[in-house]
Amino acid sequence: MSKYYIQSGSLQLIFSTDKSESEAAAQVLWETNKHDVLDEYFYVDERGYRDYKNADKHTKVIPTEVIVKLANWEME
Repeated sequence: MSKYYIQSGSLQLIFSTDKSESEAAAQVLWETNKHDVLDEYFYVDERGYRDYKNADKHTKVIPTEVIVKLANWEME
């Protein structure tokens, strides 16, 4: 089981799962609330929270549009 630190904008969650990084990010999307502001990308890493400033080659960077589609949501 992997422990992922998932961040996009103001959304930050730690999620343990056997799912892939993309599937984990899609699941975490359901934990957002009306105050969360998402970034253009989701950053998924097993070593801690990452964003556009400190992501590296080990960080999975996934466009938010892809995560929204995986979660069966629609973008506004």
